[in-house]
Amino acid sequence: MKITKAKFTPLRTLTKLTQAVACSTLLSFTLAQPAVADFVSTDGTKIIDEQGNELFLSGINLGNWLVWEGYLMMGDFNYRTHTQFFNELSSALGSSDRAAEFEYQWRLNYVDEQAIADLKALGFNSVRVPFNYNLFWWNNQLRDNGFEYFDRVIEWCRKYDMYVLLDMHGAPGYQNPGDHADNVNSNASQPRDSVTFWDGNNVQVAATIWRHIANRYKDEPVVWGYDLINEPVPQDGREYELLPSLITLRNAIREVDNNHIIVAEGSWWGSDLSKIDWTNGQTQAQTGINYQWDSKLVYQIHHYGPVADTMGREDITNNLNIPLIIGEYGETDEANLLAITNWAKQELAGYFPWSFKKMSHDRTLWTVPANSDYEQVKAYINHGGTPPTHLYDAMISFAQNNVRNGHSSHTWHQGFYEGVKPDPQSTSCQNAVRFSLPGQIEAEQFCEAEGVELETTTDVNGGQNIGYIDAGDYTQYNISVATAGQFTFQARVASLDTAGQINIQLNGSSVASLSTPVTGGWQSFTTIETSVYLPAGNHALRLVYPYGGFNLNWFNLANAPQNLQAGTYIISNVASGRVIDVDGVSAADGANVHLWDNFDAPNQRWHATAVGENEFELVSQHSNACLDADNGSDNVHQWSCFGSNNQRWLIEGLPNGAYRVSSQASGDILEAQYGAMANGTNVRTAAANGTDAQAWWFSPVQ
Repeated sequence: MKITKAKFTPLRTLTKLTQAVACSTLLSFTLAQPAVADFVSTDGTKIIDEQGNELFLSGINLGNWLVWEGYLMMGDFNYRTHTQFFNELSSALGSSDRAAEFEYQWRLNYVDEQAIADLKALGFNSVRVPFNYNLFWWNNQLRDNGFEYFDRVIEWCRKYDMYVLLDMHGAPGYQNPGDHADNVNSNASQPRDSVTFWDGNNVQVAATIWRHIANRYKDEPVVWGYDLINEPVPQDGREYELLPSLITLRNAIREVDNNHIIVAEGSWWGSDLSKIDWTNGQTQAQTGINYQWDSKLVYQIHHYGPVADTMGREDITNNLNIPLIIGEYGETDEANLLAITNWAKQELAGYFPWSFKKMSHDRTLWTVPANSDYEQVKAYINHGGTPPTHLYDAMISFAQNNVRNGHSSHTWHQGFYEGVKPDPQSTSCQNAVRFSLPGQIEAEQFCEAEGVELETTTDVNGGQNIGYIDAGDYTQYNISVATAGQFTFQARVASLDTAGQINIQLNGSSVASLSTPVTGGWQSFTTIETSVYLPAGNHALRLVYPYGGFNLNWFNLANAPQNLQAGTYIISNVASGRVIDVDGVSAADGANVHLWDNFDAPNQRWHATAVGENEFELVSQHSNACLDADNGSDNVHQWSCFGSNNQRWLIEGLPNGAYRVSSQASGDILEAQYGAMANGTNVRTAAANGTDAQAWWFSPVQ
């Protein structure tokens, strides 16, 4: 049963300051350059977009990506920081280098383009990016490690018309006693004397880092703001050092960047705005600050409790005439979650629930479960024993695959989504991403839709599918066709017991239609196809569903497949790009065939000799032996040509221009074994599975 039926468009160290210092800071503020129209800005209590229109930020946190949290990595609530988990992982895997590789692979894959595309499709228009300061500071000097991750997420958000808020979640010296600040000097009782951000030169280090970041992104409109420090908790009696320290960070940013919004959080885990309220008499007396300290300023609160305990905090920022957002909330029941969201929609300028994805826990959009290998590592960390160093490769695989959005193991939580779901936006694809054809489009990457819902798919390559399709629903996409012509439209569909229909419309006119079959299961996908003519240029492609009752994972529009012509080719695997190679440059019968980097060598060149309709012998230029499917196994090797079906291959064009190669003896498909991509990967035949490991490019040898 469909839960909603809405039309929507996913969018696009300081002590108390003296009066002299306060005057100096005020001078800095008054000399700031005017706001630039090409950036998100503020207007009173509202955040406004580049065109000056009100922008409500329906965002979400990318938590546990660049800063690990112990309860998410271990599935418990024991105190454990990022650094502590890293050290435990080093012990488990046998070295810090191995732990560092796991950390790196995690950061490359936990947030990827699919994650941003999924969040956009769900209606979110912004992400908050928590990061640890040590991505930019190491051995008492600046470094650029964090920019690799920032640049990637910014580019993806640009593509999907979303905004980015950068959040210093872990600051030098630790700004709170929590494990999420990577405070290795703290513990489960969270002693405030472990907080030393306001000691030594830690504030100045943070300022140096922010200046470094701002200098890189000063002209980047996708970034809407800089969240100076997450959930500050100064030592007891030192709460009024917070506001002057925020101004120090702000001043460093304004040395290079006057374009972006400054975001400041209240004291006591981001909940107490009075300590940064410049109209508060006690704050004025303690800091000497009685003025708005930046012209583009947003305050932020966090709240993990009943909605009644946070309502009314907007009164302070309304009095200050600046916007207020709630930057974290969640870890609560669905009714309270929804109540906080509704309050934020009514009274604030934006909201960012925690968090988009979590290991082991279910108060999130997607749960990433630990597999058996990960559980063994956790058991060692918790109980000791023999370090499971043999699981290193498995853990790297987990970080490369299991944590990525769309993995088949993930659990989707519709209840959490309903509690944080953005309001429908105006129905327009005007500024949405445009897909270049030929190419494949994920069904959930629509710019406009009626009625459909998203769910995790177990189909090949994972991801999400659209489902809960009823009669009259539709999805729409912006496309760009490079060259007019006849295209093959393929759709990946599944249905338990109902035949449906897809009507393909181009710029409002129907151009083709096809029926969807019963496949016996909601995740039992099959590929259907029809032919359609597409003119060159930019178009609105709408898929209308006159009859529902099926799921759609993706569709592909490609030039009609071409038959392979006789000739000499380098044959490369679509998944890895590596080519079919005779091992050891051997000319002997039985020499194995595997994948290797392309050197355009004679043992990598294959002459396709036609022996029937789309049927070929593939003869090695080096040995004059045929590619041969071994009679007693699934292995493929070379053997002297003698006309057997083991040496005859049916080569069929695919819509993307690649080819599927099947043995005439068994009907099985030529593939890279296990989908592996490394040099030396064995080539064999196996049952068809539709993956790129079973697809091949044939590049003519000149």
